Amino acid sequence: MQRYIVTLLIVLLFWSGCSLKSPKINNSAKIDGPLIQTAFLESNGYFAPAASMYEKLYKMTGSRLFLIKTIENYYRAKQFDKALQYARKGLKLYPKEPRFYELAAVLYIQKKDLIQAEKYVKEAIKLKKSPQNYELLASIYLTQKRYELALKYYKSAYALKPSATTLSTMAYIMYFYLGKKREAIAYLETHMRIYGCSKQVCHSLASFYSLQNNIDGMISVYKRLYETYKNPQYAKKVIEFLVYQNRIDEAIVWAKKTEMKKVLLDLYRMKKEYKKAYRLANKLFQETKNHKYLADAAIFEYESANEKNIKLLEDVAQKMEKALKYVKDPVYYNFLGYLYIDHDLNIKRGIELVQKALESDPNSPYFLDSLAWGYYKIGKCKDALEIMKKVYYDFGLKEPEVEYHLKTIQKCVKGKRP
Repeated sequence: MQRYIVTLLIVLLFWSGCSLKSPKINNSAKIDGPLIQTAFLESNGYFAPAASMYEKLYKMTGSRLFLIKTIENYYRAKQFDKALQYARKGLKLYPKEPRFYELAAVLYIQKKDLIQAEKYVKEAIKLKKSPQNYELLASIYLTQKRYELALKYYKSAYALKPSATTLSTMAYIMYFYLGKKREAIAYLETHMRIYGCSKQVCHSLASFYSLQNNIDGMISVYKRLYETYKNPQYAKKVIEFLVYQNRIDEAIVWAKKTEMKKVLLDLYRMKKEYKKAYRLANKLFQETKNHKYLADAAIFEYESANEKNIKLLEDVAQKMEKALKYVKDPVYYNFLGYLYIDHDLNIKRGIELVQKALESDPNSPYFLDSLAWGYYKIGKCKDALEIMKKVYYDFGLKEPEVEYHLKTIQKCVKGKRP
């Protein structure tokens, strides 16, 4: 929160200083040179020498603006005592000028004298009811943990200028310090409807929805964020939450709308819509030349086929062999290996591929099941049974196909091979 206050002080220095009119100065030719030099120093961050130059210009001209610039640059140079000395002078000479009260308040905050800071910012507000002054007072109360007062003045600032930053601070105070959770969310929702979905506001709203496990709320916000910024990460968030709620059909519609083709492929896989997945994987392969999609297309072609005839199997195997020249993925090794083994196409090659998959993940129960089935196919039933016991009992993989493999291999060991 201290960082927020420092940022606000900097904003106050720049914003308020710019609102003053340039002074009418006699003998301007005498100060043109020093003024140009001072402006150069200030713009390049040499605040201490700039302050000293402005101080000289003030003494030469008596200009109120040069007095203010003196204070501002001593502030930036972190010479707070000197800045405060000139701020007090300004208050005596110009008691109706709000800028001197603002600067005095900022300087007292730096000196950690919040009582004096509160006093001067209140005087500034009497003369100028600006959102910056209301925020400055609110930040003092926030530092003092006087949350109701802080909220009151943040609301005053927001009423004058509905800033996303101000609103986020208000919402934070309401939600975490005052227990006004509904009000915090209502403010954010209203702002979003009226002014649009700024990142600051919508991220805050999404965070509060998350704390309340309001999935529908998060879906709504991330949809708005995507529609505003077209960032695919927001579209992906929507899909993640829809999948979490098992609303797969809606996720598919959204993925199509936002052209999240890779995610759409996963959704088709999830729904076991293999024909659609096959067409999309082929399309992605043609667009990207990424052989991962060729491998995916081969898998979906196999899964979507009603009849696993030799022509289909050879086509699938050919595509997978081609893909595996470019993509070294254990899942693909295992798929093709098991296909070779299960359909008696090339059992030796199948075992080699499964062993390759196991090099990446030696404890995968699925890969071990494939290896055991390969050993069974070549008559190594005892070796196969040792592996299947590990798969079934140690890893707890008890899917119907695994149970079938285990029983078949057990019969083989007993000499009852079918």
